[in-house]
Amino acid sequence: MYSKIFVRNDCFWLFSSLIAISILYLNLIWKTTGDIDQLTTDCLFWGAILWLLWRKKDNVNLRSDPISSFIGLILLGLILSKTLSLFWFESILVPLLPISAAIALGLIASGFTGLRQYIQELFFAWFLFFPTGVTGHFIDSIIHITILNAKFATYFLYYLGFDVVTQGNQILLSLPQLGEFKAIVDYPCAGVPMILLMLKLALLLITFIPLPLKQRLLIPIFSIVLGFLLGVIRVCILTILIPNPAKFYYWHGAQGSQIFSTLAITIFSGFCYWTLERNK
Repeated sequence: MYSKIFVRNDCFWLFSSLIAISILYLNLIWKTTGDIDQLTTDCLFWGAILWLLWRKKDNVNLRSDPISSFIGLILLGLILSKTLSLFWFESILVPLLPISAAIALGLIASGFTGLRQYIQELFFAWFLFFPTGVTGHFIDSIIHITILNAKFATYFLYYLGFDVVTQGNQILLSLPQLGEFKAIVDYPCAGVPMILLMLKLALLLITFIPLPLKQRLLIPIFSIVLGFLLGVIRVCILTILIPNPAKFYYWHGAQGSQIFSTLAITIFSGFCYWTLERNK
């Protein structure tokens, strides 16, 4: 009986601490960015991590050792002290708070050897909150998504009857009576942030819902392809609209980007619904 009460109290302490950290993080995000979309998305991500941990609460080994607990407390203390005295130029450190706090709480609760119990939660605490720009630019440096996007957009425009050629991540467009124009496909226009957002949602879905292996592979692949193709379509539209600055800046700006993000989420949701219905 004493052991059950002890474990229950440890679970309550662990969840209470994680909820407190999540509230602190969301407050910092709001103060440093003021972005309601990011705040909403981060709320979803924190809820997912808490739910993953709650599902395994009865099977988690909550036994640590003095050294691990001491290191975890020092790390947690450093995190909390820094959040109370965060300078404006240190706001880039905010996305590192979830993974750092998760490691600290894991050490306090289960020690170094017990961290492997939280592999999923630690992965999401890193992948969901880590700056998309850093991750995306790293992936782009390896796969060259911007160049691939420019090539696919050039092919699409060519088969639509436009006089276009590609040079690296540049699309050269020649329009009769209007002249020649050049579109440079950079990181945001290539749809890399949208691809990463779709992939995050896909990984959360297959983590929460038991699916056959085929669907568990198909959903993330579809999310990546969907994000990439919508990025290509957006680049095609932007390239055609270069001679019309007003329309170009609309589709190149936040409003145009939001339209494609909403379209991506809508299509992805429909695909997931269709996949889950087939799995019944």
